[in-house]
Amino acid sequence: GDQSMRVSKIFVGGLNSSVGNNEFRQYFEGFGPVVESTVMIDKETSRSRGFGFVTFESCDTVEAIMDRRDHSIMGKVVEVKKAFPKGDGGGG
Repeated sequence: GDQSMRVSKIFVGGLNSSVGNNEFRQYFEGFGPVVESTVMIDKETSRSRGFGFVTFESCDTVEAIMDRRDHSIMGKVVEVKKAFPKGDGGGG
C-alpha cells in the first residue's frame, strides 16, 4: 500500500525521554542531509513525548533508513515509519 510511496519525511516513535533535538538530528544525519528535525515536547511538562519527525533533502535517504530494520538512539530501539502528508489540505 502506502509504504511504496516515496516521501522525504519520517515519523520516529519510542524515543528515550533523554533524547533531545540534538541527539535525534545527529543520529539521522548519519544517513543523509537533514532539512528539519523535531522531537515533540509536551507543553505542560516540557518533557519529550517520545516521538518526533525528520525531513530529509532526499527520498533516497528515507529509503535507506527503511531498509534498515532496527534503529536505536541512545541505547533504546525506536520505531521508524514513513510520514505521509495527510492530503486533506487542512493544517492546524
